[in-house]
Amino acid sequence: MLNSTSKMEVFFKPKTVAIIGASEKPKFGTGTTTYLLNSKFKTYPVNINSDIIFGHKAYRNIKDVPENIDLAIIIVSNKFVLQAVKDCAEKNVKGIIIESAGFAETGTEKYALIQREIEKIAKESKIRIIGPNCIGVTNFHNEFTTSDMDFEQTIRGDVAVVAQSGVLGNVFIDWANSQGIGFSKAITIGNKVDVDEVDLLEYLNEDPETKVIALYLEGTKRGKMLKKVLAEMKKPVLILKNGRSDIGSRAVNSHTGSIAGNDKIYNALFNQFPHVFRVDNFYELFNIAHVFATQPLPKGRNVAIVTGSGSLGALACDEIRKQGLNLADLNKKTIDKIKDIIPNWVSIGGTIDLGPSMFETFIPSIKAIFKDDAVDCVLYIFSVPRVPLQRMASFALDGIKEQFKALKQSAEKSRKPCIIVSFGSRWVFDFVFKGASHYNSNLIIPIMTRINQAIKAFKMMHKYGETVQTGIK
Repeated sequence: MLNSTSKMEVFFKPKTVAIIGASEKPKFGTGTTTYLLNSKFKTYPVNINSDIIFGHKAYRNIKDVPENIDLAIIIVSNKFVLQAVKDCAEKNVKGIIIESAGFAETGTEKYALIQREIEKIAKESKIRIIGPNCIGVTNFHNEFTTSDMDFEQTIRGDVAVVAQSGVLGNVFIDWANSQGIGFSKAITIGNKVDVDEVDLLEYLNEDPETKVIALYLEGTKRGKMLKKVLAEMKKPVLILKNGRSDIGSRAVNSHTGSIAGNDKIYNALFNQFPHVFRVDNFYELFNIAHVFATQPLPKGRNVAIVTGSGSLGALACDEIRKQGLNLADLNKKTIDKIKDIIPNWVSIGGTIDLGPSMFETFIPSIKAIFKDDAVDCVLYIFSVPRVPLQRMASFALDGIKEQFKALKQSAEKSRKPCIIVSFGSRWVFDFVFKGASHYNSNLIIPIMTRINQAIKAFKMMHKYGETVQTGIK
């Protein structure tokens, strides 16, 4: 495994890079070319028809580059890819990323044959190849990327994402960053002519910059090896596997040329390991990964709920029961402290429903709740509608800032996980997000929009926590 993982480093920390198909024309890959040519990563443009690209000397062939090349990025038309790979093999490059599309996923035998030829070269030359039909990799910690990525708009974090889909992977990174979710690595693997999810799980399992792995999987060619590597993982792995239906399986085949396989088999595989969790959609994948990356593991199953809506609190209780968790039974001392500060019409039976008194009573209430030994996790459901927030905008924003300052301090002191759910419109979420970010840089306390995802995250963390205490097997 060590040899395999060390070979993966070339994709994330290359010393020299060549871009085959680099061009000044506005097309796929131009953004990557512009970025890398002006980055700290020594990059050589290769184009048979150009002498200068963006002010840099261009080479007709990678073999003409007067230096050893660690990583080659191929963005030429599919009919030229095979020759480009052969040239890379002669140049003895260490790694190749083929971003060009139009191979086995087309269903055309001619291009499927080319893909098989590339696979053969990878095996014979020992060059590691990612792709084709992908947008490659991003290392958020050293800011190396082979895709269009604006690092001023991204957040560095501890979540690594591996996806067969290229463009979709970047779309959800954009979305996740807008939610305050940070990443360590992002890898799109496309048709998996060589490097696949098994290789990357091995690598990320040893990566000190990654705490949790989010995997979008369409199918696997190495079922036995996937089982083996999942059994050896030391980190939580969240998996979104599509192709559950017949039409979904057919769509997978036309997307990356993968065979989705029997969904029951995948379910049985994932359920064997207490540190592997299957999720239902991309929002769960990234939201729950963010919780794993930022929150301490709960010591038990008891969830305290603080809310401004009794109805939402009741729905959360139903979800707690569904997930096999418990509503925290607060100590009398905690209840008495809260009763001393709340109006007599506020309900604290089971859930702590502070209602309209939220801005006046939240901070002392939350401090008392975090100190309670009967509480293992805290869920805060923010449910103030848009209109009153707009009417008292300045006061409300200051109030939210102070709430999250108290939440952050209490959570850090008690070492208990906390999740906020913002219930309402996108405007409300953005308003809450703005206030939370003031004392909650990179959203150390996650904010979601779905109660069920928050409670599912607590359930998965509790399960993973038990494996950590007893040793992952």
